[in-house]
Amino acid sequence: MTDDSHSDTTHEPVRIGSILSSNSHLDYTVEVFGDRDCERPPEPHEREFGQPVYIATEIDGTQRAVVGVIYDTRLVDPDQGRTGPRLAQDDQAQFTPAYVEERTTLAGVALLGTARLGDDGTISDPSHQMPRWTLSVDDTVRACPDAMVRAFHHVDGDLRLAYVDRLLEVAGDLGAEVVEALIERLRGLDLDDESRRVLDVVDEQVTWQARQQRGLV
Repeated sequence: MTDDSHSDTTHEPVRIGSILSSNSHLDYTVEVFGDRDCERPPEPHEREFGQPVYIATEIDGTQRAVVGVIYDTRLVDPDQGRTGPRLAQDDQAQFTPAYVEERTTLAGVALLGTARLGDDGTISDPSHQMPRWTLSVDDTVRACPDAMVRAFHHVDGDLRLAYVDRLLEVAGDLGAEVVEALIERLRGLDLDDESRRVLDVVDEQVTWQARQQRGLV
């Protein structure tokens, strides 16, 4: 895995990695860039749990940003188990993916929606509907700047998190935690009182649902 794009500049979003595979239409596996892949690999806090990300793609001649969030990470070591007790052939294929040849970090990315992407990196016309388009292997995944996170969550002038139910389903056991991480990130932005009340309501609902599912209420 390598990244052939130009070197980072101070205003360019951090390149986190490239798409390795998909688990479903909304769930992608990303191989995180390391020192061998680009001049400036992401720092741990730039690819952390709950980090909003986007993939730039062209649809019918229009540049689009497909927006997602990191909901899980995994460490992969292809050599693990090779010096210990031998696994059956079928088990080896399961525990050592053929597409990973060296130690690496994989990130699970759940798609949240789309927006029109401008030449200056800003977005407009955000939509939290399920993206209809399929991404491609090796597409570059970038971290969303705060301004993009804010713009994506304001639909028709109001704060929205219409993707929450889908995100909870894709992220599974970590669904409530990743929604809470997104809410905390939004709370750190310059929001009005009404927007903060919306976040409080969503936070309470997701927390209650998680407690119910885990048998804590």
